[in-house]
Amino acid sequence: MKKFLTVLLLATVASTGATYAQYYGDALRFSQTGYGSSARFKGLGGAQISLGGDISSLGGNPAGLGMFTRSEFSITPEFNGSSANARYLGTSTKDTKNQLNLNQAGIVWYNPIVKPKGADLNKGAVSVVWGLGYNRNNDFSSNFSYGGKNANNSIADYYSEIATGQTPNQFSTGSLEKMAYDNFLIDELASNNTLYQPATSLNNDQRKYETKSGSTSELNFSGALNISNQLYLGASIGLVNMRYTSNAEYLESGTNISTNPDNDMVGKNYTLSYRQNQVTDGSGINGRLGLIFKPTNAVRLGATFQTPTWVHMQDSYSEVLDTRYTGGGTNTNFTNADQTYAFEYNLRTPYKGSLGASVILGGNALLTADVDYVDYASIKFSTSSNYRDYTTINQNNADVKSNYTSAVNFRVGGEYKIDQFSLRAGYGLNGSPIKNDDDNKFDTKFYSGGLGYRYSNYYFDVAYQRLESNYTTSPYTLSDFSEPSADIKIARNNLFLTFGVRF
Repeated sequence: MKKFLTVLLLATVASTGATYAQYYGDALRFSQTGYGSSARFKGLGGAQISLGGDISSLGGNPAGLGMFTRSEFSITPEFNGSSANARYLGTSTKDTKNQLNLNQAGIVWYNPIVKPKGADLNKGAVSVVWGLGYNRNNDFSSNFSYGGKNANNSIADYYSEIATGQTPNQFSTGSLEKMAYDNFLIDELASNNTLYQPATSLNNDQRKYETKSGSTSELNFSGALNISNQLYLGASIGLVNMRYTSNAEYLESGTNISTNPDNDMVGKNYTLSYRQNQVTDGSGINGRLGLIFKPTNAVRLGATFQTPTWVHMQDSYSEVLDTRYTGGGTNTNFTNADQTYAFEYNLRTPYKGSLGASVILGGNALLTADVDYVDYASIKFSTSSNYRDYTTINQNNADVKSNYTSAVNFRVGGEYKIDQFSLRAGYGLNGSPIKNDDDNKFDTKFYSGGLGYRYSNYYFDVAYQRLESNYTTSPYTLSDFSEPSADIKIARNNLFLTFGVRF
């Protein structure tokens, strides 16, 4: 478990010195999507599978469009505020990030079925509804940092490990191990010049800063059929866009304590800067099928199946290591050129099956609940036409099987109407996708509340949602798993505003 956490959450895409590029952490990131929805459904905890009659059905259960009785347009901007509390080597830090985004926008066209004069308008096909919408299903934005004094090891231990097995003359130009060697951070052993040891002191000061941004969004084309105002069938196609960026810098300072007589920096104080930048873009397609059944006017049952998303991914990763030495009356700087690695691959995310039920109580109250099943172990990589690195693809597929498992998500919500106003509250939990996560450390919990107002053909909704998640990350990895790790608690506080009009 420790090995998985440190390797996955290090988030290096093309780590120099590794035997293959690790993409399975990115695959999980792009596979954990929610439902873009209006502020009404956000206030209900996102529980929407059996409800319908809301623009959210465009990206959720398309059968819900069948419940519309008029055409409609709505738009939902959002304010996202995230905070990250990290604890590393006994030291705590906190970082925040705020931004504005468009969460959802859509339009629905209602088309009643024309029937012969005298026919029962409520039997058989009643209406066909079409919809077009934009949904933002995931947000990757966050800032975090952590730091402390390390009495046990240095990132130079990692550089020593990836250099092992090569003589200095065999280092690839621009490789991380060559940069570390040329910066006098590691030395070869006098007895064996293919083995290395760190030239850095213990009790060094370590700091890591990282800024992440990006999202997953969809453009949905949906349609639904209303049969006898009791059975609703729907389907949709989603054009998916993915983007993720990460800019990270690791800083370490200490003293060069090399015992190698060829190390010119012995006794000087060092400050190293290891910078990593990643940009990942993807585009793909998926589909949804859904139904809603009303056994009575007060009860609704819903189900939807979302196909895997088939995505073509383009990835760019760069890294560079610079070191500054001070002491002895002179300052020495070692700078290097950024090394950039590019890769393309195809990704198939998991399918998702969802069930929902809702009940109307007394005409003014509503309770609703959803459950999802997602098999993250079914994530699959394949080669693209431009890059046919079968070794990397096969290894990442093996890592998916070894580290991921299926998960169950659930959402519950309630609404109470008072004249033209509506009060809402909800709760949800996304199960951990990590195999052997017996403590459910990687669950994501979210809480929500909201308020709605209806007047004539217009409506306005506001919702607050708080998401809480945890993860563990390390600035570097070591073969004996002795590297330090940071425990990070992420909280996302989101505010959604929906304005809609029926016509």
